[in-house]
Amino acid sequence: MSKKNNVNALWNKSYIFLFMISILTSMGFNMVYVMISNYAMEINNSLAIAGVIAGIFSIAALVVRPFAGMSVDIFNKKNLCIIANILMGLSVLGYALSFTIPVLFFFRVLHGIAFGLSSTANIALVAEFIPKERLGEGIGYYGMGQVIAQVIGPNLGLYLADKIGFQSMFLMIAFSSFLAVVMMVFFSYPKTDRTLRKPRTKIRLESLIAKEVIVYAIIGGMFSFGNGIVNSFLILLGKERHISGVSIFFSVGALVLFVLRLFVGRIVDKQGLALVVNISLIITAISMVLIGIAPVLSLLIVAAVLKSIGQGTGQISLQTECIKSVDASRVGVATSTFFIGADIGQGVGPIIGGAISSCFNYTVMYVSCAVLVLVSMVVFNVYHKHIQNSGYKIIN
Repeated sequence: MSKKNNVNALWNKSYIFLFMISILTSMGFNMVYVMISNYAMEINNSLAIAGVIAGIFSIAALVVRPFAGMSVDIFNKKNLCIIANILMGLSVLGYALSFTIPVLFFFRVLHGIAFGLSSTANIALVAEFIPKERLGEGIGYYGMGQVIAQVIGPNLGLYLADKIGFQSMFLMIAFSSFLAVVMMVFFSYPKTDRTLRKPRTKIRLESLIAKEVIVYAIIGGMFSFGNGIVNSFLILLGKERHISGVSIFFSVGALVLFVLRLFVGRIVDKQGLALVVNISLIITAISMVLIGIAPVLSLLIVAAVLKSIGQGTGQISLQTECIKSVDASRVGVATSTFFIGADIGQGVGPIIGGAISSCFNYTVMYVSCAVLVLVSMVVFNVYHKHIQNSGYKIIN
């Protein structure tokens, strides 16, 4: 596989192969994520505990992120992806054997650790094969694998859990993780200019956290905050309000994301960051309010469209900016720093959401989320204005 094939062309063989693996691994993730709260509720009928089980996954990923980013910049990314997928397979096997909350909690933490390593290594690895000037476009297209999984995964998970039970569903997901391991073993990973870099031997703050992208990570985390609440509680909201067919929310949202991925990366590469992020945050806040007050499925579908537009454009633009803001030797730590924000949002969201919904109701929970999103928009604009006024340029 030539260097030209790897670096100069976007749709090269390595990029396409990693895209296929992304679909496989994301499918299992989406099947688990929307069903884990229901599974926890079957074991222990507590909404608060279900929120903790859903959220601890991202908290575990958050803890491992800085070390995952450092490892990605030092060790072979292919081997790290293999290790992560093995751990994910073992974790989902553990779900099938979990009949008490403490056991489920343990495997949920292990799954979060594996995911923290996998997602960081995957993005850093695929970035090796994307032309720098087309980074936003390449990341946008790469995310289509995750979007395809979002279209199929939630509904497939609901169907399998209903037809064959949770345990059998978890066994099938574990098999897909091990299949991804086999595929990755045969992945050819040549030494390009971007992969030849001097290993770091000392753990320093800058090798764990890319401080220049922290604000972008926080703002990106607000999209994940709302996403965590929606994924964890939307099905339960539908049951409470007697809205049938709620799972179509995820399919519609994923289809919108799929369409966005076809062109949003090019928009991100050409348009200003501030414009894209501000519009995305406003649209996301509106979608949260609509979910909170929705009495019928049609309004939830409108909210799904708006949520996907906001999250899809906002997160791609912020993630691309994070990678562009560092040199090639720190892509791993920049990626992990961005995901730290996502992990905090995804992990804290269900926990806070479960507490609010237990004390009040789902409407208060989603409206509160919308308010926090708008507050984050103020923070972003203050920071962005400061950067412009100071004449500071983040890109190295």
